[in-house]
Amino acid sequence: MGLPPVPRLRQSEVVGVVRISRTVPLQYPHPGPRTRPLPSDLHETAGLPGNWALDFMAPGGTPVYAPQDGLTVTRLSGHDPAEGVIEGDIFGWNVYLRSDAGVTYFLTHMGDRRLSTGLPLPLGMKVGRRNVIGHVGHWPDDPGRSHTHMGVTHPMGRKPAVARIEAVARAPFPRP
Repeated sequence: MGLPPVPRLRQSEVVGVVRISRTVPLQYPHPGPRTRPLPSDLHETAGLPGNWALDFMAPGGTPVYAPQDGLTVTRLSGHDPAEGVIEGDIFGWNVYLRSDAGVTYFLTHMGDRRLSTGLPLPLGMKVGRRNVIGHVGHWPDDPGRSHTHMGVTHPMGRKPAVARIEAVARAPFPRP
């Protein structure tokens, strides 16, 4: 018995009083090869209690892909990266993605929220691992700091949120 080719994480859903488990194929947010974040880099997203995150380093302009299939764009926020860094580390556009099971991904420091077609990422769109949802922002005056901050909030709490973001960090790179 070998390991599956794509890291999978058990995702539990509660439907009425019946628990349904299934595996969810995950994907790293940028094309590779890249230096992967370490589990020791895990941190809670400032201003989003329960959102456990890692920073995925990549040069400004690098495509950002959805980490799994079946996600809905639920919120778009942030500010134009041309305005620069605000209050030390607030920078760029934000995207919130949510699975049908209630897992929320928060991505920030994006230079744009554009699909590979160049069209804007629309609120309510269903996205998956083949979808570019934007590009890494060019961090002002410090290009080596450019990255996608991705965090996970899980309806079952901290432990599955941490497991999910760590699984994304180990997942295969997308194939553009």
